[in-house]
Amino acid sequence: MQLKDKIIIVTGGGQGLGRAMAEHLAAKGARLALVDLNEERLAAAVTACKSAGGDARAYLCNVADEEQVSGMVAQVAEDFGGLDGLVNNAGILRDGLLLKVKDGVIGKMSLAQWQAVIDVNLTGVFLCTREVAAKLVELQRAGVIVNISSISRAGNMGQTNYSAAKAGVASATVVWAKELARYGIRVAGVAPGFIETEMVASMK
Repeated sequence: MQLKDKIIIVTGGGQGLGRAMAEHLAAKGARLALVDLNEERLAAAVTACKSAGGDARAYLCNVADEEQVSGMVAQVAEDFGGLDGLVNNAGILRDGLLLKVKDGVIGKMSLAQWQAVIDVNLTGVFLCTREVAAKLVELQRAGVIVNISSISRAGNMGQTNYSAAKAGVASATVVWAKELARYGIRVAGVAPGFIETEMVASMK
């Protein structure tokens, strides 16, 4: 795949898998828009990508916020003079059992735990895909969208929220691949297993 000078947005690009993927793409000469909420880590990731041989810029954006996502995608296209792809990688964990039982029910997964993960890991993917696809159509450019699902999409104990979100990403990827192919936009998914990142290390 020819990546030199391709303009690619990487969400969750300030750390973990996002940063690793960004550095790999940078080494191939890609021009990267790194999206995250951690300004300090974003700055470090931008420096690392530039050292690897690519161009990179930082964008603070909450992928679960429709207005922020729309603005970010428009700004990236303006700053770089176009757009070619997206890696939907941003994700969070709020693990917990559906029920904790000890001589009766003593705890439940809260709605806040459920909603936070669905908002970032599923709604965020929807919003970023929609806005990037719309921008590619507007610019009349073919492109590639890669969604990061997870092996946990099959169902992982203690991860009702995360598993549901990642299963949703996997099925949505198939739908979008069918819908967007006519515009020259390819959509694919990757479902990694457990990789030694800070997020995985935080799991019990």
